[in-house]
Amino acid sequence: MSWLKEQTGLLGGFLRADFRVVLRLCALTLALSALVGFAIAYAAPEVVDKVLEAFMNQIQEAGVVDETGELSVFALLMNNWRAMLTSAIWGLIPFLFLPVLSLFVNGALVGLLGGWVLQRGGSLAFYCAGILPHGVFEIPALVLSAACGVYLCRGLCRIILNRPDKVAAVELFSELLRVLVLVVAPLTVCAAFIECYITPVVMAFFM
Repeated sequence: MSWLKEQTGLLGGFLRADFRVVLRLCALTLALSALVGFAIAYAAPEVVDKVLEAFMNQIQEAGVVDETGELSVFALLMNNWRAMLTSAIWGLIPFLFLPVLSLFVNGALVGLLGGWVLQRGGSLAFYCAGILPHGVFEIPALVLSAACGVYLCRGLCRIILNRPDKVAAVELFSELLRVLVLVVAPLTVCAAFIECYITPVVMAFFM
């Protein structure tokens, strides 16, 4: 218990320090990407149909939906955790800041879906009912994992360039692992259960 308390304290200090700036920039990137996706939905509706069709095919291939058409909690959790972890791991490639791409794609998809729903006569309430219940956990997890990747990429760049503000690789990895294990993982667990059991119920009120 004392170990967990110590790790939580270290985590809080890290989140309030330099990482906070990266986190805010990643959140802004996701928000702007959603606006871009929403605009594309109205400017090029034919693109939206193709993108959403590809997205649904990807969900089917991932095994998130079982044979009865219901969402599988375990499959959804594994899929989300794999996506979050991949976003962070992309930070191992220096100078490219690839985790930003994950933010842009996911943000644009959220915006595209919103525009698609509204264009077809759906209500904003219905759209929010399908996004927000689990999104209040999944979206922060997405932003945090991408921020970990960006922070990792920046840290590796500083090490390679031997900058005076560099952080030792061991410290860098330990700080980010703490975020992923103590924050991102629990958030994805909550998001998976809510998306499977609560979001459909909430959406039913607006159908």
